[in-house]
Amino acid sequence: MSGPNPDQASVLALAKSGNIAEAVRRGEQVLETGPVEASFVLFVGMLCCRAGDLDRGIVHFESAVALAPDEVIPKVELARAVLASGATERAERLASSMATLETSVGREMLRIKARALLQAEHGLEAAACFQDLVDVDGADFESWSGLGASHLLNGEVDGAVNAFVRATRLRPTIAAFQVDLTRAHLAAKNLSAAIESGRKAVALSPTNPSALLEYARALGSHGEHDAALVSLNMVLDAETPSAERLCEVAGIEFVCKAFSQAENHYRDALAIDQALVPAWLGLGKLLERMNRTAELLVHIERVLALGIDPSSLALLKAQALMAAKRLQPAMDAALAAPADVDSVIRSQLIGKIADRMGQPDVAFNAFADANALLAESGASARPDARNYRETFAKMTTIVTDEWYATWPTFLPTIAPVRRAPLFIFGFPRSGTTLIDTMLAGHPDSVVLEEEPPIDRLAERMGAIERLPDLTALEVNELRNFYFAEVDKVAPDVGNKLIVDKHPLGLGSTPLLHRIFPDARFVFVERHPYDVILSCFMTSADMDLKLADFYDFKGIALLYDSVLNFWEKCRTTLPIATISARYERLVANPKQELTMLAKFAGLDWNENILDHQASVAARGYIGSPSYSQVSEPLYARASGRWREYRQHMGAIDDLIAPWLTKLGYEDAPL
Repeated sequence: MSGPNPDQASVLALAKSGNIAEAVRRGEQVLETGPVEASFVLFVGMLCCRAGDLDRGIVHFESAVALAPDEVIPKVELARAVLASGATERAERLASSMATLETSVGREMLRIKARALLQAEHGLEAAACFQDLVDVDGADFESWSGLGASHLLNGEVDGAVNAFVRATRLRPTIAAFQVDLTRAHLAAKNLSAAIESGRKAVALSPTNPSALLEYARALGSHGEHDAALVSLNMVLDAETPSAERLCEVAGIEFVCKAFSQAENHYRDALAIDQALVPAWLGLGKLLERMNRTAELLVHIERVLALGIDPSSLALLKAQALMAAKRLQPAMDAALAAPADVDSVIRSQLIGKIADRMGQPDVAFNAFADANALLAESGASARPDARNYRETFAKMTTIVTDEWYATWPTFLPTIAPVRRAPLFIFGFPRSGTTLIDTMLAGHPDSVVLEEEPPIDRLAERMGAIERLPDLTALEVNELRNFYFAEVDKVAPDVGNKLIVDKHPLGLGSTPLLHRIFPDARFVFVERHPYDVILSCFMTSADMDLKLADFYDFKGIALLYDSVLNFWEKCRTTLPIATISARYERLVANPKQELTMLAKFAGLDWNENILDHQASVAARGYIGSPSYSQVSEPLYARASGRWREYRQHMGAIDDLIAPWLTKLGYEDAPL
């Protein structure tokens, strides 16, 4: 804009002083007085956009384009404003007419076109445009960011991570890029990297709600619940949260087991926006996960009465009906759920209902479908699963009589600061959750259900080869570290018995014995074929390191490796251990629990027989068997493998020896 008249100059002066609202008012007055150049119309449009009034800005940009049809800048600004207004189809049309890789303006229009495609969720087309842009200019940080977002939309998480990494390297001080990278790392299940990028985002913009939220999501996913909740509180302090934001906060609070807070925030979100479907679904999932079946059924009927699409609630309704033992209606609801939405959960639910209805072939096919989908989506995790299995095999070769003989003998002289824990181990789906739920009813126990202390202790220790070299001081430090981690999740333990149930925490048995020589270990047994079948049925709820749970052979390989390691620990280390058996527990709970209580050093208390009261008191059960342990004791899962025997033949060679070793005489071979 050259040689502005005094009126135009006054508008420019107001804008330079930061008084944008007055600059807009005066600028539009000037436009009304008579003919002006396109450049001034363009300037007023920019001021409107800067003031947040996109609609008025678009009107002025359109006028500027009409006044100077050969000028490119008004067209670019118009396309940008239209895109920012959410009119993605129009933005794409405006940008496409000038999009090219040959000029800087053409590349800007191609970026706008790509952003419009991305906003319209045309991920593949958007990715192609952004890829062309970064191929021409590798320093185009905006296009690297857009490419990452496109890959994330398309489910190409590795590509998303790589693109966002490029964007953050080119512009390391842009918090939004670190936020996007955090989301990508979370999608890739790389939680440590997600926490690091989330931390950087918050450091760059300490009051940015999006940065704080994604950092909280990463922390919560990693089990650092207290830190995640602190970050969520900062989100709520940083802004007046919308219904959508409250819903996101509630979802992370649920992951962090802050159930009361999550429920309140879901309800707060619905008070703002009664039609917010994610909040209705989130609240419904919370009720289902907390075994509040009657409330869930009422909740679903209320949502349906609001006119919300019934298909979005079909899976929740099926879960509630199954919990209420209304199996045929539950099956009808599950089948009515869209096959292309939550397809894994849908297939698993159909399998569970069919199993309850005595239809093993239907159930097996449904579970196989779910696991095939999981195997496809989790293909990148299979090497980690193999490495995890091989870790047990490696540790089995380390734990020998000769190795144990190198341990110093100072341990018995170390005075314990606190009562040694009781550890409950076993292969997943062996019945560990039922046992810990029952022991939770004892007034002198505090149950940790698959909480982080053992894993954090193992991370701090490192390789078990170091155990013989630990000094008395280091042993004390590790013991205190374990108790500090316990206090984070159960701050009121006092001198009660810590019952630390962590099925595959048995991989840390040598370490736990090293720092707690007086600790007791319960190993829970169940018929191996029932265990493997149950793992196959619940694979979607398992950790990624158990990615081999998608087929019977993979589960059996890990079972063999884990039990070999436990057997080696049991026979090599002088640990105090006892075996509990799932089948005995459900057949005669008092007899089995009397034995366990005596072994644990607990006086007998009738409360431990009422596991349903314990479930009600705990509210949340972290295991995949959360819905089963809330029911009265049942024997239907004992011997269930026989109904699926025709599908399990491939594991006979691996598992037959364990039938004999564990004393299950009804071997099928």
